[in-house]
Amino acid sequence: MKKTGVRGLAKATGLSVATISRVLNNADNVNKQTRERVLNAMREVGYAPNPAARALATSRTKTIGAVVPTLAHSIFARFLNAVERELAQHGYALVIATTEGRPEAEERRVGELMNLGAEALILSGAEHSKALLDGLVGRGIPAVCTSVCETNNGLPAIGYDNAVIGEAAIRHLAEVGHRSVAVVHGPVSDNDRTRLRISGVERGARATGVSVSLRESTLDVEGGVAAAQQLFGDIADVTAVLSLSDVIALGVLFEADRRRIAVPDELSLMGCDDLDWSAHSAPPLTTVRLPTARMGICVAQSLVRHLDHGDSIESVRLEASIVERNSVRRPRRHALSAARPA
Repeated sequence: MKKTGVRGLAKATGLSVATISRVLNNADNVNKQTRERVLNAMREVGYAPNPAARALATSRTKTIGAVVPTLAHSIFARFLNAVERELAQHGYALVIATTEGRPEAEERRVGELMNLGAEALILSGAEHSKALLDGLVGRGIPAVCTSVCETNNGLPAIGYDNAVIGEAAIRHLAEVGHRSVAVVHGPVSDNDRTRLRISGVERGARATGVSVSLRESTLDVEGGVAAAQQLFGDIADVTAVLSLSDVIALGVLFEADRRRIAVPDELSLMGCDDLDWSAHSAPPLTTVRLPTARMGICVAQSLVRHLDHGDSIESVRLEASIVERNSVRRPRRHALSAARPA
């Protein structure tokens, strides 16, 4: 079919080019009959608006960029899926870039997204380089920080209080009866969310009299296995392991099973995230459920209201919750002092 442009639609309908443009841009000052007349003509001739031409004409790309550390973990996929679904309902597209947690990569990817015409940006965490923040201000690009509920950089934040999450987790183990807990966490450099969770754990430990030992690992199953190998090799009085990420907890669970350490009879295990598989592991994992999907919807709605109507983007704190399953129980004895050899 021969491609028809705006002028062709005007000729086919007997309307002006300006009226056709108002219909295509969803302007309010077009009556229902005129709008239907244009839409029917579009269907008849197979018209589809050229996105590049529309962007030039309206100075709008209807594109939002999201910069995340990785797509390898399902927690980011869950968040981005919620963002994309909500944006699509308002005619926006989502473009995703990953950084592998490197600040220099984040600066580069943010610049690339701005050059592609992103009208707003979604960033992970509260800590970002001065060059990145200055670039946003210089280009007039709105941005929102996620997975945190406050920042010191002037950007709004939509997410949860990571320190409160860490404190709630250690308090839960204390209430069950655990007094010596090993805490396994991901890298703390360039990750403010992990540092905040650790600070909450330490605060809760002081308040409850729980002894905690911190162990850093890579943020993956392999890291959990490696941390567990070291932990189980020590003669310790630990009765519970708190992992500040479910993927690390899975590695700990695998190593415990390999050494025939029964969870939770000999060792309790608690995670954080509530990933899709957490309810189906053996045993099902007690964890902290993060409001990841709700965060995605809230971020998308806030950005759309700002871009389409000029509403200010406000910081929002969403609440996490503890999900009790079967991997935590009251301690019977010091499990790791009787750990099986590798």
